[in-house]
Amino acid sequence: MNKPAHNYIVVCTVVFSLFICLFSPVNNKVYAAEEVLGEATTFTDSQMNLLIAKPAVVQIANIITGEMTIQASLASTLGAPEIAGMYYEFTIGFGGSGFFVTDDGYLITNGHVAKPDNELVAYYGISQVADLVYWDAIIYSWEYLYGYTPTESEVESYYDEILYSYYNGDYESLVWDLYVTNYKGGDLKMDNVKYHNYVQTGDAVGTEDQVKQQGEAATIIDTLYEGDFDSRDLALLKVDGSNFPTVELGDDSNVNIGSDVYVIGYPAIVEEATGYFTDVEANLEPTITKGIVSAKKELIDGTEAFQTDASISGGNSGGPVLDSDSKVIGVATWTISEYGGAESYNFMISVDNVNSLLDRNNVVPNKGITTEKWEEALEQYSNKCYTFAKEDFEEVKDLYPDNIDVDDFISKCQEAIENGEDECIGDNNIWYIVGGVVCCVVLTFGVVGVIIFVLVIKKKKNKKINIQKKANKK
Repeated sequence: MNKPAHNYIVVCTVVFSLFICLFSPVNNKVYAAEEVLGEATTFTDSQMNLLIAKPAVVQIANIITGEMTIQASLASTLGAPEIAGMYYEFTIGFGGSGFFVTDDGYLITNGHVAKPDNELVAYYGISQVADLVYWDAIIYSWEYLYGYTPTESEVESYYDEILYSYYNGDYESLVWDLYVTNYKGGDLKMDNVKYHNYVQTGDAVGTEDQVKQQGEAATIIDTLYEGDFDSRDLALLKVDGSNFPTVELGDDSNVNIGSDVYVIGYPAIVEEATGYFTDVEANLEPTITKGIVSAKKELIDGTEAFQTDASISGGNSGGPVLDSDSKVIGVATWTISEYGGAESYNFMISVDNVNSLLDRNNVVPNKGITTEKWEEALEQYSNKCYTFAKEDFEEVKDLYPDNIDVDDFISKCQEAIENGEDECIGDNNIWYIVGGVVCCVVLTFGVVGVIIFVLVIKKKKNKKINIQKKANKK
């Protein structure tokens, strides 16, 4: 084949390939309308950061069981020696918040949430069984003294008489007397105390049965808390699983008085001041409150803590306190107030102490694929790239179904797509076209290369045949 013919084939091949590229279906995708319908949410930096951090915050319910045992001295004081050795089982609940620091289930909370000190447990345990102790004392004392078993109405009447005669009808005063006089004095002993921590993600519920059914059991890995107001009021827990969302730990060196802070946590699920579980059926979700750093304080162990006016309730204990970049700078821990709230003196333990706890247990914080994909989805949504965002949100849901906001975002994306609000469809189409053209060009040169290769081989073969023919003639 002569050279002009060879060039003709190459030119024809290139023209044909470009024709296919330019009129292929990839070029027929629909562009977004210039006038975008409706209006979608574009997040500020702080909103974006808080949304990224929110799924990593969990509710912790600690179901504590134990027994209060009557000692002989108390039984004698109550005039019912037969009840010596009798024990009364109690189940109390403490609630708080926490946050994942690794995607395989390590999380931080307060020590007083994961393992309250014995004095507090004893008080609430007595609060739950005090009336039962007195009822049995009345029954057995009458049998002991009079050889007569009183009726339920008689027991109730005599119990009310004791309550009003000695404690002015105040049950809490009776409980306090048993606690101070008898528990502290050794006449009432607490035994077999066990802590059962459950982590609830997304929506949280408050009854004991619901907590056990919907919560994930958590193991206490480490806590040094013994009831003191110091930096040891932290606990490291572990939940079995993977793909947990995480929140990033920050640095408190830049925390100054007046710095903005955000507290994320759950409202109290158990009743304050009684230790009983509530029967509230309504689901609860993490709430965010904002404030500033009001003061820096030194704890009794010499470490630094921060005071804030951000609202912290009982359920916030153990939840993260975030800076303006939504990095953890502290852990919400104490509220000094009769009622709690923004008017309280609220304190947080520094993140430095969190890092020390993690280092002591060789736990290295990480981000994880769920948080990375969640962050990507929120950015796409904020940029009004709803098709891409919807795909990412759906992947997040597959990775971590307990994300409380993901279904809502998926619905909003779908609605925006149907309303023609996706501003990235056209840009996406251009990239498809560019990619298609690049592929076609590569394909063209590939085809040309094959043709040239075939022509070269054929030319060499013909040359060899001609040489052979000349040799044969000789």
